Amino acid sequence: MSLSKPILPTIMICVAVFGGSMVRAQTAPAAPAAPVGGGIVRVAEGGSKSDDDSYRIGPGDLLDIRVYGRTELTREVRVSNQGRIRLPFLEEIAVACQTEAQLAALIAGNYRKYLRDPQVDVFVREYRSQPVSVIGSVTQPGRFQLQRRVRLLELLTFAGGPAGNAGGVVHVIRGSAPDFCEGGEEEPEATRAAAAPGEINRTMAASQATVPVSIDHGDAELVAYRLREVLVGTPESNPYIRPGDIVSIPETDQIFVTGAVIKPGAIPMRSRLTLMQALGIAGGFQPDAARSKVRLVRQSPGSKIHEEILLDVDDIQRRKAEDIVLMPNDVIHAPSSLSKSMGRGALGVSLNMLSTIPFLILR
Repeated sequence: MSLSKPILPTIMICVAVFGGSMVRAQTAPAAPAAPVGGGIVRVAEGGSKSDDDSYRIGPGDLLDIRVYGRTELTREVRVSNQGRIRLPFLEEIAVACQTEAQLAALIAGNYRKYLRDPQVDVFVREYRSQPVSVIGSVTQPGRFQLQRRVRLLELLTFAGGPAGNAGGVVHVIRGSAPDFCEGGEEEPEATRAAAAPGEINRTMAASQATVPVSIDHGDAELVAYRLREVLVGTPESNPYIRPGDIVSIPETDQIFVTGAVIKPGAIPMRSRLTLMQALGIAGGFQPDAARSKVRLVRQSPGSKIHEEILLDVDDIQRRKAEDIVLMPNDVIHAPSSLSKSMGRGALGVSLNMLSTIPFLILR
């Protein structure tokens, strides 16, 4: 049977098209084979370790490794200080910074030399490699073992949150322990500013800083964040916590109000505080207070010298004098007025005497 001329070109075009497709399919790059040597399993292109909150295996963890159908290969192993493990028939394997699923795939790839399609499962029995500590002014200070990546705000919730006497700064102290997970998330350089150790508390306490402050002590690094920004989850103030980090919330500075006020006592100084604000927090003056003789006692830092300042609150309210800014450990004393006290005492005695006079009824 012969083909007519109009049909032949159509058939030739179809063969060329399908043939080209078959050639392209055969020459396409093959998928990369599973790794068979010790090392870290890389995340697929387009992904990032920082996008995965799965637990990363580290030194000290106890692993339960199960090979299906091979009980002689199923066992529990402890990760060494170098982040490695040893298994039967295999060379030492680097397992640090891998997830359970990644390590299972790595071990299965190694066992393909000896087994046909091995099925491997990995479970972390004991979490020992990621300790972090929370100290200072928190509700439940303690040491925690991370089982996944957590941020600073979430860790503070595990510790019960800041206590009532918490200051306005959160310190994250990072030691020199080796980080097996290289390329972890870092704070952007634009949000970190160097400061001298003596300046960090003054900078943060003044509530002027809007970015984290970092100090490098060689063996350790201290990064300070504003507590207010941490609690609202500001990204720059809510970093991932690394194994070995120590989170500290120092107690806030205080000032003290004594004398003829409604609520004498200590007042936490979480931000800038003036004399009038402190007196307002203390409930104001009692009726017999000498408002023109309020004394401010201040001790110079690092010395035993006390400075005493006499203040007239009425002048401050009339804008004749400036409202003074308080410093940590200032003592405000509001004395009682002698004349007012004597007047109140005389009035009390008179009322008491009246209560003892008998009533005579005249008929």
